[in-house]
Amino acid sequence: MTVTRKDRAVKTSAWFLYTLIVLEILFMVSPFAAYYYSIYATPLSLLQASSSTAWLTMYVLPHFTYTGSWLANGLVLLAWPLMLLGILVFIIGFCQIYWAKFTGRGAVAIGLYKHIRHPQYIALAVIGLGACLYWSRFIVIVAFVSMLCLYYFLARVEERICLEKFGESYRTYLERTGMFLPRRWEARWLVLDWRLPESRGGRLALGLGMYIVAVGLTIGLAFSLRQHVIDSLDTDVRGDRVLVYLAPLSPQSQAAISSLIDDTDLGGGLYYVGPSSWRVPELGLERTSAPPPGARSNELLYPTTHGNPLLFDEYHVNVVRVAATYTDDEPSGIQRFTQALDLRPIGFATLDISKNVIVSTEYDVDSQWAGIPTPTF
Repeated sequence: MTVTRKDRAVKTSAWFLYTLIVLEILFMVSPFAAYYYSIYATPLSLLQASSSTAWLTMYVLPHFTYTGSWLANGLVLLAWPLMLLGILVFIIGFCQIYWAKFTGRGAVAIGLYKHIRHPQYIALAVIGLGACLYWSRFIVIVAFVSMLCLYYFLARVEERICLEKFGESYRTYLERTGMFLPRRWEARWLVLDWRLPESRGGRLALGLGMYIVAVGLTIGLAFSLRQHVIDSLDTDVRGDRVLVYLAPLSPQSQAAISSLIDDTDLGGGLYYVGPSSWRVPELGLERTSAPPPGARSNELLYPTTHGNPLLFDEYHVNVVRVAATYTDDEPSGIQRFTQALDLRPIGFATLDISKNVIVSTEYDVDSQWAGIPTPTF
């Protein structure tokens, strides 16, 4: 059986979507993240130019802001373990399939392949899920769901080819193994006895309909999760001024910061407040003091703080004022934060809460991420 143009298109699309998901996180964890990530700036900026597509560049889970949500913290905490698990399973499957080819065993039916027919697709899906949790743009999530659907059709194509090549031995293998899960697990779904339409057009329409439903449900769930995250953040809204606290500060400190900011000439707009020992490059927020002794020991427990520990001096904080892009007219209230796109630092202040003074202010600040769409929380 020859591979058709349609088969090649399915396989190419699957790898394109997978690359879209995984390369972003690989760029982000590299030492040259800002440089490499600028590759994404042009298409993301194009999406942000229209209100109908700008939501695709927004984030679902927090990337550098502390949240009191155990759900958000737990999901982000799972990101790297999932990616590492997926990589391990992929390597095991890779070794098993090529060992079988090297020894001339024919169709692979050893190791992981003894129980499921496509363990490497499962591994890639797990890696993609981890990437979605760590760098959770809507466009990445939509691409991930699309990738899963394409992997299913790609697996069907490969099984048709193997059935043609290996005949009854492969048919027997199909009957005793599961497609993506062990057979006994998939059997619970098989009892539903789904029947696909006989016609090619009917199957295509059903597949397209199921894909649309899957993407729609995923987007709806993601928006609900995003709103939950926003509700769990510490924000202070007064008129045209919005303060977003990156770290958990006491109500007394928050009140003092709010009062000091309102007394400065920095003006209204969107502000981010973080401990002086924190660094968030995407916001142009740099450290002006060293972390306290032992601060690094609890860093891994709080994955949503961009590697900044929650042990800090809350009386010395830095404030960065950012200019944000909006698809429509500049909104007011909390929407200045929730609808913000493409943040650009334009002001910086150092505050000493213990003395209730602004130590210094700086204008016309810049960030190495200037011009690159970045997270808003």
